[in-house]
Amino acid sequence: FLMHLLVSNISQVILLLIGLAFQDRDGISVFPLSPLEILWVNMITSSFLAIGLGLEEAQPDIMLRRPHDLSVGVFTKELIVDKMIYGVFMGSLCLLSFVAVIYGAGSGNLGSDCNHGYNTGCESVFRARATVFSVLTFLLLVTAWEVKHFSRSLFNMDRTGHTGPFAVFHTVWYNRFLFWAVVAGFAITFPVVYLPTVNTLVFKHSGISWEWGIVFGCVVIYVALVESWKATKRAFGIGSAKHIKLRADEETTGMTRDMSTSVEKRARGSTTTSQTATLTDTKKGDSSR
Repeated sequence: FLMHLLVSNISQVILLLIGLAFQDRDGISVFPLSPLEILWVNMITSSFLAIGLGLEEAQPDIMLRRPHDLSVGVFTKELIVDKMIYGVFMGSLCLLSFVAVIYGAGSGNLGSDCNHGYNTGCESVFRARATVFSVLTFLLLVTAWEVKHFSRSLFNMDRTGHTGPFAVFHTVWYNRFLFWAVVAGFAITFPVVYLPTVNTLVFKHSGISWEWGIVFGCVVIYVALVESWKATKRAFGIGSAKHIKLRADEETTGMTRDMSTSVEKRARGSTTTSQTATLTDTKKGDSSR
């Protein structure tokens, strides 16, 4: 819950602060997100995700982790690093989506007075805002599943009972409240973007079409970046991944030990068989004499 909240805040800070650099022909900064879009993301989308994460059960490997230092509090080094990395990923992708729409199809046209209302010169800005709003919403929804474990992959989170290519379905379905909160978040994004009059007058954005390619592309890139960071943590034993690496090493050592024991048993069995055969031949030879 705390991780998700901080990632959301950091991404919006990055987006809105750097977004001040985008100025229209009057020299006024054009906001990548309108005030109502920000409130919607924070009060509607994130609220139900926070409740769902609050209902999340402890991970199966929690007893394998080292005891938490109470003097540190909840803001551990791992949480601080992860929230910054995730927040930078999310904020950067939101900025890139805004730039792609404005300076791609929009040819860099930021219109005039687009922060207060719609006019013919604000078409690109309003479409770019809808794109950023959709990207931010979808990334927050995916993050709610990714932060269930700080180091295990979303696609292989519960190794104790569910593995293989379909393990991700168990991961997302296990917490039913969170699952339906994410589904509802995806579904409600579309009426917010397309509902006539409400989209332009209230949220200061307009309907989009080809921009959905940017939205889903950002989701894929974000998941790839987060999974890459988690894989790096597991490979080098960083943070909560330390016990995972140690356990993997122990399992590897155990397998090697079992293989060595098996080879030794086979060797002993072969030696015993040879000795028995030799004794049998000797007895046969003595009987014949």
